[in-house]
Amino acid sequence: MIFGRSQRGKPPVEPVTLKILVAGGFGVGKTTLVGAVSEIRPLRTEELLTEAGRPVDDVSGVEGKHTTTVAMDFGRITLREDLVLYLFGTPGQERFWFMWDELSEGALGAVVLADTRRL
Repeated sequence: MIFGRSQRGKPPVEPVTLKILVAGGFGVGKTTLVGAVSEIRPLRTEELLTEAGRPVDDVSGVEGKHTTTVAMDFGRITLREDLVLYLFGTPGQERFWFMWDELSEGALGAVVLADTRRL
């Protein structure tokens, strides 16, 4: 049998977890940000943009975009052994903005992204 090293005198650390919202408009890079900084493979709810959604979704400025987040993105960053950030990325399309209230519940703060070419 193989046993790990004894952690005598050192109680197990229960990390403090903090929720951070990653918000912004359609196509600003929320999914990309969560994926780039997450230490785990991020949970994504990406779906293909459809022709049926084109009249509703403003794709001006992001014409090359083929997918969209329909619920949320989720990632994690461990800052220290005792401090973990959970990242919740919001959907950017106006028709999914109702989810922002749910996703922001309990969040300590937010990172808001904007595409300055489309202000």
